[in-house]
Amino acid sequence: MSSTVKEVQRQLIEAETEYVLKAPRSKVFAYLSNPVNDKIWQGSCVDAQLHASAPASGAEYSIKFSFLGRKMDFRARILDVRPDSDYAFEVIDGPFYYKGQYRFEEDGRHTRIHWHFAAEPGKFFGILPASILRKVLVSQIEKDFVTLERQLAA
Repeated sequence: MSSTVKEVQRQLIEAETEYVLKAPRSKVFAYLSNPVNDKIWQGSCVDAQLHASAPASGAEYSIKFSFLGRKMDFRARILDVRPDSDYAFEVIDGPFYYKGQYRFEEDGRHTRIHWHFAAEPGKFFGILPASILRKVLVSQIEKDFVTLERQLAA
C-alpha cells in the first residue's frame, strides 16, 4: 500500500512599481500615509476607516475592496510611518494576508514613489493563476497612480 503526500503550494503574489508625481514629497506622503484616502484614489477601494486619531505606527484601520468581482473586508495595521520617507502596512484580519510599502524620494520638484506589495490570496480567487492576478494588480495600481496625481494637483 502506498500513500501520496500532496504538498500545498502557497500562492505568493509580489509586485513592485515606481511612479513620479508632480507634487512635493511632503504632500504626497501626507496623502498616501492616511489609509482613509485610499477610497478616493484607489479604484478597487470601496471604503476605509482609521481606528485612531491619526495615522501612526501601530494604528489599525478597516478597508473594503471590490476586485475581480470579489468583495473583501480587511482589518489592517500601519507598521511604519517615517515622515516623508516610508509608509508600510499589513493585514491582521481578512480573507487573505497582504502587506505593502511606499518609499518616497525627492525627484527635483517631484516625488518618486517606490511601491511594493505582497499577498497570499490562497484559493480566494479560485483557480486564477498568480501571474494573472499580479498582472491585473499592477495594471490597477498604475491607473490608480494617475488618479492620485489628479487628486494631488487639485
